[in-house]
Amino acid sequence: MAQLGIQLYTVRDAMAKDYTGTLREIARIGYPTIEGGGTGPLTVDAFNALMKELKLNPIGAHVGLDPLIDKPAEALAVHKAIGTKYIALSASGKSADDYKKLGERLSRAGKNCLERGITLQYHNHAHEFQTFGGKLGLEIIYETADPKYVKAQIDVGWVQRAGADPVAWLKKMKGRIVTIHLKDTTDGADPQWTEVGTGVLPLAAVAKAAKEIGVEYYFIEQDTCARPSLESAAISFTNARTALAL
Repeated sequence: MAQLGIQLYTVRDAMAKDYTGTLREIARIGYPTIEGGGTGPLTVDAFNALMKELKLNPIGAHVGLDPLIDKPAEALAVHKAIGTKYIALSASGKSADDYKKLGERLSRAGKNCLERGITLQYHNHAHEFQTFGGKLGLEIIYETADPKYVKAQIDVGWVQRAGADPVAWLKKMKGRIVTIHLKDTTDGADPQWTEVGTGVLPLAAVAKAAKEIGVEYYFIEQDTCARPSLESAAISFTNARTALAL
C-alpha cells in the first residue's frame, strides 16, 4: 500500500534545534515514512532504535552524484545500514550535451546503487525544463540514462513552477516512478511554497494520476514555510492524506 512520507528538509530548522524531538513530532503527526540524508547526530544503532520505537521507515535519502560514482560503497554504507531503499539526487546543466553527459553519469551511479540493493532516482527542479534543440533538459536526461539504473522522482511542485503539467509528467514517466515529491506553490510574479492543498497545484488530479501509475511513496516537501515548519508539515499531511485517501 502507498505511504505518505516527508522529506526532512521541510523541517530542517526544527531538526537543527532538536533532532530527536523533531522526529518524534513527525511520528506524532502520523507520518510513517521519511526521506532524509543519514542519521544526523545519532549513531546508526541509536538511529535504528529510534526508528523502531517511533515506527518510522527511513526509506529514502538525497545524496550527491560524485560519491556514488567515485566511492559508492562508502557513500551508501550508512544508507544500507539504516534500510534506505531509494536514493535521489539533483543536478544542473547549461546545454544539451551537459544533460546528455549527466544522463550517462547517472547510469554509472545507478548501476553502483543497484548492485548494493538501492534504487537511484533523478529529482527534478525547474531548470531542466529549458529547451535545447526542441527537447527539454529533463527529457534528455531520461532518454540518455538507462531506465534499468535511473528512475524518476518527479517533484510536482517544481513542474508546476516551471509552467509544465505535473499530471502529464507523471503519466509520461509511468513505469519509471516509485516515489514523488508532493509540493505546492502559490501563483503570480513572486510564487511562494505553501502547504500541500493550499496552492495552485491540481492536487486532486495529481493524486488520481499518481495512483493510476502506481506511485508507492509520496514525500511531502516544503522548501520554505511561512508558518513554523512542523505546523506546515501537519497541514500538508492532513490535506494530502485526504486527497490520496491514505
